[in-house]
Amino acid sequence: MRIIIFFSLLIVSVCYFSFQIYRRICYIRLGKPEDCSGHHLERLKYLCQSIFLQKRIAEYPLSGIFHFFIMWGFIILMFSSLDMAAMGLLNSKITYLEYPSFLFLRDLFILLLLIGILGFTIRRLLLKLLKQNWLHSSSKTYAILILIFIIDFSLLTYFTTYTALIERPFPGAWLVNPFAYGLSSLGMTTLQMLIEISWWSHFLTIFVFLLVIPNSNYLHLVFAPFNIYWRSLRKKGSLPPVSLPETDEQTCGVNIVTDFTRKQLLDTFSCLLCGRCHRECPSERSNERLKPKRLNGFIRAYLEDEGPKLLANKSSIKIAGDLFYYDFIWSCTTCGGCNETCPVSVDHISKIIDMRRGIVSENKHIPPVMQEFFKNIESTGNPFGKLCKPEHDYIWAGELEIPSLSEKPHAEYLFFVGCQGTFDASSSKVTAALAKIMKLAGVDYVILGEEEWCCGETARRMGNELLFQKTVRKNIAHWGKYGVKRIITFCPHCFNTLKNEYPQFGGNYEIISHAAFLAELQQQDRLPIPSPQDIAVTYHDACYLGRYNDIFEQPRQILQAIPGVRLIEMPRCKKESFCCGAGGGRFWTRSEKENRISVNRIKEALATNASMVVTACPYCRNIFEEKTKQQETDSMPVKDIAELLLSTFFD
Repeated sequence: MRIIIFFSLLIVSVCYFSFQIYRRICYIRLGKPEDCSGHHLERLKYLCQSIFLQKRIAEYPLSGIFHFFIMWGFIILMFSSLDMAAMGLLNSKITYLEYPSFLFLRDLFILLLLIGILGFTIRRLLLKLLKQNWLHSSSKTYAILILIFIIDFSLLTYFTTYTALIERPFPGAWLVNPFAYGLSSLGMTTLQMLIEISWWSHFLTIFVFLLVIPNSNYLHLVFAPFNIYWRSLRKKGSLPPVSLPETDEQTCGVNIVTDFTRKQLLDTFSCLLCGRCHRECPSERSNERLKPKRLNGFIRAYLEDEGPKLLANKSSIKIAGDLFYYDFIWSCTTCGGCNETCPVSVDHISKIIDMRRGIVSENKHIPPVMQEFFKNIESTGNPFGKLCKPEHDYIWAGELEIPSLSEKPHAEYLFFVGCQGTFDASSSKVTAALAKIMKLAGVDYVILGEEEWCCGETARRMGNELLFQKTVRKNIAHWGKYGVKRIITFCPHCFNTLKNEYPQFGGNYEIISHAAFLAELQQQDRLPIPSPQDIAVTYHDACYLGRYNDIFEQPRQILQAIPGVRLIEMPRCKKESFCCGAGGGRFWTRSEKENRISVNRIKEALATNASMVVTACPYCRNIFEEKTKQQETDSMPVKDIAELLLSTFFD
């Protein structure tokens, strides 16, 4: 009878579990196919590092340790559960599971699993007490922790009682044996009753767990390994390439849920709702509309509610406007914090950009300032809508006698000045400073001058893929006539796009950030010796320079090489740096509404009590200049690293 009941419950729970997983797979297949093939060894290596070594999760040591205990506890105790089943159903044992080495390991992970459960419970309660709302804890979360506890504790109770019953300790069972000795005084009837209760408690809880998994965030146990394996292998700072037809109208992006790719829909079922993306998102941390965890949660909830109708070819609601507010979609700064911190390789940003592409393709609900931005780039090649006048916009080039590319096509470097460096008065100071430093170092370089055209980075992040691709092809064709090979950039956004996205269209160049280039010149002793300073500075890591392209140390090396400069780091720096709030096109929309992200970052900089903020990005520099003046305190000077370095040569 025991066998009949056991296998009846097992079949019911496994069938329900399998059907629910199959249903989700059907929903995922509603999306567009995406090529995730190739590079199998690289993918497999990363999968093993992520799952078995907990690579991403371990970046948060405490929660990483608890998760390690629970995951490996489940794996190890799964074998002991098989042994329990064999003993309870067939009255036999699995021999190799009685070896002292395995028993030692089993007892170790019984204890570690208990510690992991307790640790996660305390952590969630503490974060709730501290009002850290990035980690959402529902009653379902605690219920699942209780189920895991019952599975673990019932297994411990079963083997402890069994050992007490046979009155023979097992070598290696260092945890079970002492407890068994404590239970040995109980009578035979009591011990047998405890065995029955613990055995059925263990397996009934496992069956319940199989019923719960498909309807909880623990669904990631099934889908996350596949999501990690099929993660995007494109360069970290790039967006997925899009094939556009030969037309003057954009026809790409996401309008309905079936416009997402299958990998993007797999993301939604792989998300474990841990809240790490919330913790890193500058918009969420600043109480703005965007909540990256909800991005996956809303899509998943919609699929689970409306999936059967979608499978029956019923129409989907609009993603932009119906499922997500437009403000939600436009709030993203594309800083990359969410993608970088996700332990299961969920790609939030590609979904945001695809929704923006969908909005632009429909040519509706585009903020007026963005419409003007697109129009200016199309007509004049820059977002300011200005025609380049060398006598006004390149005064520094005339003073330094810097030739243009057309005048000296075989120069070693092309200095891509960028729209900000050309037309923005504040940024042009940095351009001039960098040009003077390179002249002092004897660098052989030229500029494009009147022929320079926007790189297209912000247009792409705003969702105008057609304009971006037109811009890219125009630049590649133009530079190809001169045989351009090496490009120095001043703006990290230009740097990232030229380095990581132009190769998608055949534009393969050696791209060098000005911060990295200055550090290299310094190391080669090609620059004058800086004069001693007496100043404390704090350095702000630009997202597109640091997080996307791992340029963290070079700017700090420049600062450390200047005598008397003391670097005071902000609490969130380097890889964990907090965005200035200007990326993703928000620099151009900042006049329409308050940018809380910028205010938060400025307050963090002011709290260091440094005398100056140093950065290496024109967007960041302008945002810091604007916001420091708005604070009710003495204005903190803001300089690009090139400006600061040049000033030390002539003190």
